[in-house]
Amino acid sequence: MAILVFYLLALIALLVGTAAIYMALLKMVPVSWQYYHYFLRKPVNWIIFLTLVAWSAIVFAQQGSFPFWAIAPLSLSALALVLTYKMHQEAAFPAVDFPNLTTDLRQLPLEDDAQIAVVEYEGVTKCYPLDYVIHHHVVNDRFGDTLVSLTYCAMCHLVIAFDVSDIGPLFVGSFKGANMIVADRKTTTFFQQATRKSIIGKLHPHELTLIPIQQLRWDDVKKMHPTPPVVAVTKKDLREFQLPIPGLWKKIIASNSTPGLSKKQRDNTFPPRTPIIGILDKTVNADVFYLKREVLERGIVTNVDSNFFLVSNHGSVNGFKKMAGGTNIRVSAENGELVDLDSKTRWNMRGKYIAGTIRSDLQPIVISDEYWFSWKEYHKNSVLMRV
Repeated sequence: MAILVFYLLALIALLVGTAAIYMALLKMVPVSWQYYHYFLRKPVNWIIFLTLVAWSAIVFAQQGSFPFWAIAPLSLSALALVLTYKMHQEAAFPAVDFPNLTTDLRQLPLEDDAQIAVVEYEGVTKCYPLDYVIHHHVVNDRFGDTLVSLTYCAMCHLVIAFDVSDIGPLFVGSFKGANMIVADRKTTTFFQQATRKSIIGKLHPHELTLIPIQQLRWDDVKKMHPTPPVVAVTKKDLREFQLPIPGLWKKIIASNSTPGLSKKQRDNTFPPRTPIIGILDKTVNADVFYLKREVLERGIVTNVDSNFFLVSNHGSVNGFKKMAGGTNIRVSAENGELVDLDSKTRWNMRGKYIAGTIRSDLQPIVISDEYWFSWKEYHKNSVLMRV
């Protein structure tokens, strides 16, 4: 009987230790289970492990010999305890707080076509190589008196930033519906990254505050003046991205698989990893999206009804309001610059004023450059705009 109980407890420990993975992948499992599992997994498995150790000691004291039959379940329980710490999204993708920055761009081992997230907020500009951010999924940093969390869900390719000055730094709390769940460290409230809305926790209901970011290639960032601070990455920081199971990530990306969102559950109008540009900025009042390839082909796409435009630059897409200095503008791209057709005012591709009568920078809007399957899952009523 004791042997059976030992193995039963060891099995329970294994189920608890790996639950962060299979609960995230099964959409039928409520997020509330994942939330409570976050708090209970460690104490439960420590209790099981220590119980088995104590029970083995009692058997040894009573019989005068060690119960060798207990070695296997004890080992399984010890393995489960290790998995409890290692096999959780928080451990697999450890968030970074206040990374070291440098303005000596020559020392950085970045290729010219590397994608960089440029965050300009509260008068401060900082740059984060996405090949670095993907290993952490969340980077928390100070911008003057504010705190910003830059988030990157590798599965759905969604890169967005939040002003979290009111709640503090974020970390990866879990994963659901093929999109990561972030949580704040103060209260561990769970938020769906794609919707910005809380799911469960002390702060619920609460919505994270989006801020605009831009994506540029490294060769464009090097031309910025003044030189922006960039995360002081090393070659190790830029290593190839992998999931905890070696080789699994390559298989996922090479297929139409969307873990956590089965083919039957997702919208298959387009292949799942079709890149789209979604409009997230509430100030433009447009629940619309575009196929990225069409924006790249057109170069500049203007939405007159919602008063914004999208511009492509070396494979990246950024968005701006179609109003500058109180003037409605009609923009074209000429020689790597943005030009107002009426006033001939010129801006660079980041929307920074160069010359002309409209002495104002362009105002960026919040957009999403992500995969079709995740956009449609979390923006079911959005409208496709063809160009």
